[in-house]
Amino acid sequence: MRIAAAYHLLLGLVFAVFPSDALRSLALDPPRYWGLWYGACAMPLTVAVMLILALRRPTLRPGLLAAVVLWNLTVLPLGVFFVLWTDLPRVLLGPAAAAGLWAWLLWGLYSPDP
Repeated sequence: MRIAAAYHLLLGLVFAVFPSDALRSLALDPPRYWGLWYGACAMPLTVAVMLILALRRPTLRPGLLAAVVLWNLTVLPLGVFFVLWTDLPRVLLGPAAAAGLWAWLLWGLYSPDP
């Protein structure tokens, strides 16, 4: 869970702190509405906070991990859909696929079935 928290924290911070560099590396124009950009950056940061809380509070762990798994399962099809629909760079399929992999890995930690 520490590695997952670090990944989500790093992903959110890179896109929030260095937006022009991130956009330039992806060969994208700056967004029209920066509020949506920072809203999208806040999501991985929120997931990182949830994973850190899950590490510190074992009683909340099942619920927090279930929420993170559901969030990552939502990001996977949405990411693939928007990358293909709006002709975004194909390299952005990587984070979408990573969301699915994180959901699978974290489900192994949560898994309520013995």
